[in-house]
Amino acid sequence: MSVSSADAVNESAVIEQLAAKTRLGYSLDQKFYCDDAVFAADMDRVVGRKWLVAGHVDRVRGKGDYFLYKVGNESIIIVRSDESTINAFYNVCRHRGSLICTKPEGRVARLTCGYHAWSYGLDGALLAARLMPADFSKQDNGLHRCHIRVFHGFIFINLSDEPPVDFDAAFGELAPYLDFHGFADAKIAYCQSYPTTANWKLIVENFVECYHCAPAHPEFCSMHPPEALIAFGAGPSSGPAEAVEKYLPTVRAWEARAASLGRPIGTVDDGPESSHLRLLLQRTIREGYETESQDGRPVSKLMGKRLDFDQGRMYLSFSPFTQLVATNDFAVLFLFTPRSTMHTDVDLFWLVDGKATEVDVKRMIWGWDETTKEDKEITENNQAGILSKHYQPGRYSEHERRVVTFQQWYLAQFGHRLSDAHV
Repeated sequence: MSVSSADAVNESAVIEQLAAKTRLGYSLDQKFYCDDAVFAADMDRVVGRKWLVAGHVDRVRGKGDYFLYKVGNESIIIVRSDESTINAFYNVCRHRGSLICTKPEGRVARLTCGYHAWSYGLDGALLAARLMPADFSKQDNGLHRCHIRVFHGFIFINLSDEPPVDFDAAFGELAPYLDFHGFADAKIAYCQSYPTTANWKLIVENFVECYHCAPAHPEFCSMHPPEALIAFGAGPSSGPAEAVEKYLPTVRAWEARAASLGRPIGTVDDGPESSHLRLLLQRTIREGYETESQDGRPVSKLMGKRLDFDQGRMYLSFSPFTQLVATNDFAVLFLFTPRSTMHTDVDLFWLVDGKATEVDVKRMIWGWDETTKEDKEITENNQAGILSKHYQPGRYSEHERRVVTFQQWYLAQFGHRLSDAHV
């Protein structure tokens, strides 16, 4: 994404002033969560430079299938042009800038602007523009492309006007885990949107800590061992060190059992210096539970290459904007998409094996549907409280270590290093 030089200088100055006041182990200054200049800087330096998951290929299985992915002020058309190609275009007519696609999804033979009927092929080339001057070049007026990669069924886009971060270097090592779960051939069993009146950083901070799980999420807690939630509730470095050490033997025993059933075992725990702050953690669910359903019983057939239920789950974060939780017979894709300073789209997609014929949707969605509705309420309350003149940054607990890592990573995107010197 591009901004004017003057705007860029102003935004950098705002961030620098706020970052200089940030203390390690404390929440961020009020303006980080409610200032339009900060959000503009976020879109330019953070959101606009990262690989974002826009959706799953199951949304565009047939030629001409499309859906819109909206982030900030941008609307991106994700459209399949043939059996092997999915394209991403900015939803901006080259004539006078009107939106081309206005419905959130559909199937088209070509992309036609409803304003003056300019039409484009599924490859973005301008096909028809009525009554234009003789020197007008259709070849020079195709749709603006957006960077796109499809990786094990997930559609990634990048808004950067410059060459983006190398995709394979960023995500290549995650391939064995995604392959085992069969995501390339999975299908969407259910989806739900939870638009949230809160800054995107509050959405992320809430998701990467489990300090709030016991008081706020009875449904989520019912599916997991309490000691696991304390040690690894939001990732491998999210809980107190002593809790991790205490629970580690249980995890190691489960890893050996799961590996014998073919599951690839590994952990990813990116630090603040990483490009996308990825995370991968695999652990047990509640004893006696086969899956993360309302009663612990399976809701669909085993996904991917599984040989049997192993009573485990995978939490994978491609970036702070995209989370993936996979149990044995279904997975949930979480998209946290910034739309404006205090509005974030939260979209969940429940995925099952592509060959599944029967899915108990009600029992499948119960846990994360209830949990996400609770998250919506608590983050909106968090945002509302932060707007008070009496808000001041508060001290983090030992159970919020991953929030500190996220905070360090976020400020690093602006070239600011938050270290022990800022305590």
